[in-house]
Amino acid sequence: MRLPRFEIFILISIHQRIRRTIKRHVLCRQGANVLVALSGGSDSVALLWLMLELAEVGDINVTAVAHFNHRLRSMAKRDEEFCRELTTRAGVNLIVGSSDVRKLAQVERLSVEDAARRERYDFLARTAAEISVDCVATGHTQDDQAETLLLKIVRGAGMTGLGGIYPVRGLYVRPLLDVTREELQEYLRARGDRWMDDESNQDLTNPRNRMRHVTLPFLEQASGMSVRAHLSRTAILAGEDAILLDRLATDQLRQLGHPSTNGIEFDSKLLRALPASICRRVLLGAMRSQSAREIGFDHVEVALDVLWGRSRAAQTPGGRWELLEEKLFLLQELQTSKASSFSYTLKIPGEVDVPEGSCRITAERLDLSQTASFLKQRLLDNTLMISSEVKELVVRSRRPGDRLVLPGGRGRKKVQDLFVDAKVPRSVRDTIPVVATSDGRVVWIPGHGTSADFELSEFQGGMILLRLSRVGGKA
Repeated sequence: MRLPRFEIFILISIHQRIRRTIKRHVLCRQGANVLVALSGGSDSVALLWLMLELAEVGDINVTAVAHFNHRLRSMAKRDEEFCRELTTRAGVNLIVGSSDVRKLAQVERLSVEDAARRERYDFLARTAAEISVDCVATGHTQDDQAETLLLKIVRGAGMTGLGGIYPVRGLYVRPLLDVTREELQEYLRARGDRWMDDESNQDLTNPRNRMRHVTLPFLEQASGMSVRAHLSRTAILAGEDAILLDRLATDQLRQLGHPSTNGIEFDSKLLRALPASICRRVLLGAMRSQSAREIGFDHVEVALDVLWGRSRAAQTPGGRWELLEEKLFLLQELQTSKASSFSYTLKIPGEVDVPEGSCRITAERLDLSQTASFLKQRLLDNTLMISSEVKELVVRSRRPGDRLVLPGGRGRKKVQDLFVDAKVPRSVRDTIPVVATSDGRVVWIPGHGTSADFELSEFQGGMILLRLSRVGGKA
């Protein structure tokens, strides 16, 4: 059947814009192997036929088509059968995936929309890997771009968010971003093809549907113009700027973020000297490198508060931010208290290795002459002399209620408060050895303090010398 002239014009115009989109954003190389995502709706059905037409002239190769059944709608099985019939008619291989999305949402405490998106993209990624394609083409249109941009604006997104739907995002490419949904439906009608309508697209309780059916028509009526193309252009320009800023921030994260024992360490002065837009992205990138959880504006804000000294510390996805002197740390929390707790009996004389603290503690009995000799010397922070009346000690991790007796009858101080005042990172506090008596009284925390009950003021005979040495280092 010969197509009318205006339908031929529509077809030529769409093909020209798709080719321009592919070349401008380098969606894929000439002859690339492509997996086409097919839902059964008008956008994806048009995408399939357009990709097959590009394949006929050698632009790409359509390796297979992928359909994911979310099992959320009564018509889901109908859509799957439609996709099977369509791909059989088109002569391409169809790969179908399925999942109980509603159950996943309940288990993972996600919204149904988030769970559906996660499962769908996981399926597409697995399928792409199994059949070794270069990219996955999805049917996002200019309308989708406009709707996404409006949603991002009302949610207070930054430049990256205002980029909306990116033409290329890792494995995924969007060849139809310069074409409207109406144009694609006209193209399908001209071909004599049909598609499946998703009844849930009329549900105005969904924010995207409200943007589609209420907000966009209102904006077009108020402005007297079709705003979709203008909004789409704004998203593309914002996205290009955001890509540059993200690259600069990634370079800065590599240069300034140094792996530490329990996370990432930064020089706070160098971070503060960065432009605000880059600094935000560096903090965001650090958190994303440590956590798969969603990280938002508020998380970056609390990290900035710690960086600028407006708060002492803050817990975010990826760990705990702490500012210690001129260093900013993103510290990963220890998984459980059991994993970090330890307790070793220290015989006198004797020694114990403390692998959790990478150290060794020895106890040595000194006679009268040895004690006098040591008292004439200045004891180092890693040594302590106590009365020889103590028969046995315990070297362990801190415990709730641990306290040091302060000198001069000034009461007691919690070990927890001692560490806080000394700005000891929370993630390493459980690795610091506490020397205590068998009945639980704290004697000594090497490098941090001694209970007044055990400090030497005078001696009457022999004493016990406690010494800490770093494993592999000097005593």
